[in-house]
Amino acid sequence: MKVFIVDDEFLQRQLVKKTVNWEKLGLEIAGEAEDGEEALDKILEEKPDILIMDINIPYINGIQVSEKVKQVLPDTQVIILTAYGEFEYAKQALSLGAASFVLKPVNPEELTEELIKCKEKLEKIHHQNNSFQKMKEEINQKQREQYLLECLSGIGGMEKEERIRQILGIRKPVCYVVLLLRFRDKEGKEKQLEEIGDMMQDYFPEYECLEINQQDAVFLLYGENQMEYQVQLLGGYLQEEMNQSAVFWGGASQPRTAFTELKEAYQEAYSAGRKGRQQKRIHIFEPMDMTTFLGIISYESETINSLLKKRSYQEYMDCVEACFDRMKQENVTQQAAYYVAMDILVHFSLYLAEVGIDVGTQVEVDQRALAKLQDYGSTEEIRDILWMILERGRILLESHKVPATRKKVSDAKEFVDQNFFRFDMSLNLVADAIGVNASYLSNIFKKEQGCSLSKYITSVRLEEARKMIRKYPDKTLLQISEEVGYGDVYYFSKSFKNQYGITPSKYFEESK
Repeated sequence: MKVFIVDDEFLQRQLVKKTVNWEKLGLEIAGEAEDGEEALDKILEEKPDILIMDINIPYINGIQVSEKVKQVLPDTQVIILTAYGEFEYAKQALSLGAASFVLKPVNPEELTEELIKCKEKLEKIHHQNNSFQKMKEEINQKQREQYLLECLSGIGGMEKEERIRQILGIRKPVCYVVLLLRFRDKEGKEKQLEEIGDMMQDYFPEYECLEINQQDAVFLLYGENQMEYQVQLLGGYLQEEMNQSAVFWGGASQPRTAFTELKEAYQEAYSAGRKGRQQKRIHIFEPMDMTTFLGIISYESETINSLLKKRSYQEYMDCVEACFDRMKQENVTQQAAYYVAMDILVHFSLYLAEVGIDVGTQVEVDQRALAKLQDYGSTEEIRDILWMILERGRILLESHKVPATRKKVSDAKEFVDQNFFRFDMSLNLVADAIGVNASYLSNIFKKEQGCSLSKYITSVRLEEARKMIRKYPDKTLLQISEEVGYGDVYYFSKSFKNQYGITPSKYFEESK
């Protein structure tokens, strides 16, 4: 805490500075002044916690300085130095908010005692302010969640787009997808949600989770244009990693940009979830014409992917080619061909990562090449690009040369350790930084470390937050959460409790 001294006598200022053990008290001298005018300018600039001031100083006396300081810095504690004949002035200063007065000549023990009282009072004020701020943040988050639930159900969200974004705190243009998950096991839902959250963060660094009831949870996934690939990749990953025993299933909406359409997005996710329940997987909403089309060409993702698992690579390629031949015969739209191509690419990429083949960032390049053809390319062009991708992968699979993984995992950890505070920290960011494919990195990291990369990012951030809470008790949870890379203080608090079994607010109390 900072202390400022005001006295027109140089020797008196020196006496105050030299007779108190400032370091032992945890205080430091921030500055000094010899008159009221000079004092006011410096005090408003330095913003000291404690002001030690003679009552009789030139130009502007101590009472007036104290009054003006209290108007701008109400928490600053003022100790008045006064002579025997100045009791009336001292009483007036106390009535205007001064903490106490000390008689001249100054007794070091008496001044030290008053400084300790001021420090204790300031600590109490800071604690109350922090508690109020934390409570305000928690209330705001709960109100936001309630409004979001009302928008999804159709009760709320009647405002204009700009107003909805303002209430939700969404400033930049963003796409979103609503993902609805239903859990078979109510008891294990909380643990499963934590694991899913780790995976979710790999693909969507910005997301939020709302628990609707004992069985259902809704995720809002935020991203940029062309989210379809990431959503399909996430769905495939969740299905591969978590859903082998069908402990949960769900549905995802189509990507949207308007938050006035939250209700429609939720209805899409709900509709897709019903199909996901039948198939025991994560199902992405398909418009009616797409569903009809998939039935016409007899496209079954599971059947084609099973050939990969059996290592029947040539049969797999033949099956994909036959699928596109049927599309050509039925004269399907390029959007439908793009949908099938992306579904094939997603599962093919996941399989390459699963068997330990790193294709660098080539998959992302391929995905972007396909995305360009979504609205303007022909079915033949889409097929040709997909075929080139699959053929390149097939050659890698048949040679099956698996690169060393330990160095890449070490590079990933080093990058996270040095950049954990970045809001955009994600699986994709780390993969780009070390020059590997995201799915491949996710797979090798989990095998080497026994946990997902996002789990490692979370543990690094939370450990740093734990240290900061102990080291900087004056900081709010919002400040700490932002400094370790969390844009959402509610999600930070929830993650902290999951890791340490205690809320950050309670940890702060126990660390005092």
